[in-house]
Amino acid sequence: MRKFVVPALAAICMAGAFAAPAAAAETFTVKVDYSDLDLTTEAARDVLEARIDAAIKTVCARPDTRNLKVAQAWQDCKESAASSAADQLEKTIEFASL
Repeated sequence: MRKFVVPALAAICMAGAFAAPAAAAETFTVKVDYSDLDLTTEAARDVLEARIDAAIKTVCARPDTRNLKVAQAWQDCKESAASSAADQLEKTIEFASL
C-alpha cells in the first residue's frame, strides 16, 4: 500500500503553557494513502494535494489563543509540514511518471 508521510512539528499548548518561557514541542507524522490514485493524471495529483492539506490541518491544529508565540509555532508547524510534503510529493510524482 502506498502512503505519503506528512511530518510536522506541532507546539503543544497545555494549561499554564502561556506563562512558560517556551511551549513544549512534539513531532507528529500522518500517513496519507494514495494507493487508489493514478498520479500520472493531474486530477489525481490534485486529490493527493487536497489530502495532504487536510493532513496538515489535522497535525497543525489552529490554536484557540491570541498568544503570539503559540500562533508563530502554529505557523511554523504548517510551513514545516508543507515543505516536507512538497519534497515528498515531487519525488512521488516523479516516480509515478517512470
